Amino acid sequence: MNLGTIVGLLVGLALMGLAAVQGAKGVGVPVSSLYDTVSILIVFGGSLAATAIAFKLSQVLHLFKLLKMIFQDDNFTLGNVVDDICSLSESYRKSRKDLESALDGSPDSMPFRMHMVKDGCKLILGGTKPDDIETILENTEMYREQRENVDVNIMKTLGTYSPAFGMIGTLIGLIYMLAGMGSGGADSIGSAMAVALVTTLYGAFAANFLFLPFADKLKGKNEAKKVESALMTEGVLLIALKKHPIEIRERLNAYLPPAMRKEEEE
Repeated sequence: MNLGTIVGLLVGLALMGLAAVQGAKGVGVPVSSLYDTVSILIVFGGSLAATAIAFKLSQVLHLFKLLKMIFQDDNFTLGNVVDDICSLSESYRKSRKDLESALDGSPDSMPFRMHMVKDGCKLILGGTKPDDIETILENTEMYREQRENVDVNIMKTLGTYSPAFGMIGTLIGLIYMLAGMGSGGADSIGSAMAVALVTTLYGAFAANFLFLPFADKLKGKNEAKKVESALMTEGVLLIALKKHPIEIRERLNAYLPPAMRKEEEE
């Protein structure tokens, strides 16, 4: 689990909840004044509907899988990937059969998150030239990046639309309020105005506390995957060229933060 995301959400909700409770006590109104079902439907339903218009329905439905990705963290590091590439290189330098055995026995223990290393090694065993392997892996990464940029744009679009629908809900509330001014007193006008403004609150909350931060989280993950993919591509090419694990580690260490770098044992 991604602790940063979870802690940020919990702390943010706790602080805003505390502020809402204290504010309600200060003016002598119930906290339930901040809840309105119609406002929720307008903001979240309207934003989702507008996003479905802007994108393919299949892309919007993928949004629910994205929420899972946001809260998940990788269970490996780039250092793990470098270790595995060096191990595979050592196997290939011994024989093709050793590399095949290493691949067959590794799916659960080795972090082939995008299967790039494993697929690249299969291309090596199939006799594909290094230049062609590089082209295949780079194309794989390019189209992965394009797909995941769409995911980021969906979240950003939700963050753009939700304040607008919050304002639409507020305008609807104001229209109803003005239409009923003749039948109610000042108290009813104030109450209706409060309900109208709740929709604006929901729109601002959804955009700035949920959708836009989620979009930035996905963008950060996408940028990290670009580094991972570059490391994996170079690692596969070095395996194909039968470079010594010491040289491979030294070259791939450039992708790692200093604290994660290790020396290859001779």
